[in-house]
Amino acid sequence: METKEVIQTSEAQDGSGHDVAIFGLGAMLPEAVRLAAMIEREGLSVAVINPRFAKPIDRACVDQFGRRAGLLITLEDHVLAGGFGSAVLETVHDLELSVPVVRIGWPDEFIEHGKVEQLREKYGLTAEAAFAKAKPYLTRMTEQMLAKR
Repeated sequence: METKEVIQTSEAQDGSGHDVAIFGLGAMLPEAVRLAAMIEREGLSVAVINPRFAKPIDRACVDQFGRRAGLLITLEDHVLAGGFGSAVLETVHDLELSVPVVRIGWPDEFIEHGKVEQLREKYGLTAEAAFAKAKPYLTRMTEQMLAKR
């Protein structure tokens, strides 16, 4: 059974892979697609992956994209502590990859009840919040690309 689904992909200008790989788990997949569009407007290439399952983690997928991308971003509709993004971090470490990982998800605290969209906005589970959190990495990547020209 295939454990991942590559939703979209664009290669880096130098053909080395993707600048950014985004893992959008479950309900966060639409935000991952929106985030990809924002990053592509910065001139970077993006792969969007639907990992389909949080457990077991698809080590081959993390390895594939972790070796070819300069940044991994995980978006999940779960608590970050012990969640999918943590599993990606552990896998990156176990595989001895040096790619940074930006994780987007719920904080490990009690969350009040309310409309999901409002809570996601408040706690940063949006494409805009993910973009802001990833921006320092994206800026560095863009500067490195310009320096190579």
